[in-house]
Amino acid sequence: MTAITAPTTVPGVAPVRALGAYLTFDLRRAVRNRRYAMFAIGFPVVFYLLYTGILLGKAKTDPSWNAFYMVSMMAYGMIGAALSTAIPLSQERATGWTRQLRLTPLPAAAWVATKLAVAYVTSLPALILVGGAAFFVNHVDLPAATWIAILVSLAIGVLPFVGLGLLYGFVLDASAAQGAVTISYIGLAILGGLWVPVSTFPDTLATIAHVLPTYHFANLAWASLATGLPDLTDVAVVAAYAVAMFGLVAWRYRVSEQRARG
Repeated sequence: MTAITAPTTVPGVAPVRALGAYLTFDLRRAVRNRRYAMFAIGFPVVFYLLYTGILLGKAKTDPSWNAFYMVSMMAYGMIGAALSTAIPLSQERATGWTRQLRLTPLPAAAWVATKLAVAYVTSLPALILVGGAAFFVNHVDLPAATWIAILVSLAIGVLPFVGLGLLYGFVLDASAAQGAVTISYIGLAILGGLWVPVSTFPDTLATIAHVLPTYHFANLAWASLATGLPDLTDVAVVAAYAVAMFGLVAWRYRVSEQRARG
């Protein structure tokens, strides 16, 4: 594993400047990660073009399928990016990086805030690139208001998965975090209807799908395709998951801080 080196700090640096320096450092490190580029950006775009243009050639003449699957792959890529923050976070805990940061002007809570910001920002490229592929390659033509509803609802709705990635990073070691991310990423995508529409599921699987955050996250945008606005039920469910995830992250952070001081 490549050694982690801290951003340069000097005595008297304001906490805000320290936060900005660390955020820039961590964001650059995240976007240079080949795993991130492959799984969170490359795969969703490739899968979208593959499923709408090669494996299902007839989809080229079906605008509704092109738009529906665009949303699916947007959500898929965003979830992968949001969850992937778990692995570097768990590695930093194992190497003692967090203890070193306490010697810098960076406030303790700012470390968590930085991880949250990085996970969120790195989830957005999949939204833009899959949308771009749909628009320029498959010529998905939607009203401007519908595009805005899709982009905004997914950009906000990804927060529960950002929280889940942080939670995995706090409670699991590096190898366990990698396994949890992979299983969650694939399992939530399949059971949430991102690969195959939930309407084609058997009753039992459809019931499971309707309680998962994945389905409600994607349905924010699927509903926007149909009506121009997200469904309030999906908004409520996604918000509840976000509150639960960040509540658990806050609890785990307090526990880790108490142990560090004890």
